[in-house]
Amino acid sequence: MNKVLKEYGMTLGLVWVGCFILFVLVYVLVLKPQSQLKKSFSKELEEKRRDYIAAHETSQEETRNRLMLEVNQLESKLRQFVTDSNSSANLTFDVSRMANENSVLSFSIKARDNKKVFEIPRCGLIGENRMDVTFVSDFRQFAMFLNALERHEPVVFVDTFSISKAAQGDLENKVNMGLSVLVEKGGDS
Repeated sequence: MNKVLKEYGMTLGLVWVGCFILFVLVYVLVLKPQSQLKKSFSKELEEKRRDYIAAHETSQEETRNRLMLEVNQLESKLRQFVTDSNSSANLTFDVSRMANENSVLSFSIKARDNKKVFEIPRCGLIGENRMDVTFVSDFRQFAMFLNALERHEPVVFVDTFSISKAAQGDLENKVNMGLSVLVEKGGDS
C-alpha cells in the first residue's frame, strides 16, 4: 500500500508541477501581454477622451470667445516687450525724442555693427536690435532718461552703460549706453 501511495503522490505531484508550468506559460504568453495591451488602450482612450472634451469645448461659442480674449491679451502683453520689424525703425526716433525731452546734450545714436537683427539662441521668431547711445548729462538727467527708456513700450533694455567722470568742477558727465530691443523677425530675416 505504501508503494501505491508513493506512485499516487508522485503522479499527483507531476500533475501539479505540470499544471503549474502550464499556468505560468499561459500567464507569461497570454495574460501578461493582454494586461499591458489593456493599459495602453486605457491610456489612449483617456487621451482621446481629453481631445474630445477639448474639441467639444472649443466648438462652443463662449469658449471660443474666451480663448480669443486670452489670445488678444497675450498679444498685447507681447507688444509690451516685442516690436515688429517695421516699427523698429521708428525706435531710434523715439529714443532721440526721449533724450531731447530729458535735456541731454551732444546726443548721438547708431546701430551696432550695422546688423539689422541679431539672432537670439533657441529663438526662431524673435531677434534683437542693438544700438549704441552717447550723450552728456548730469546725474539727474541721466536718471530721468534711463527711467524713460525703461518705461517705453516696447521695452528698451539697457544692456550696458558707462559714465566717464567730468572735468573737475563740471557737473556734466559723458555717458555711453548699449541698448537693445526685441524684434519680431519678418520674412526678410
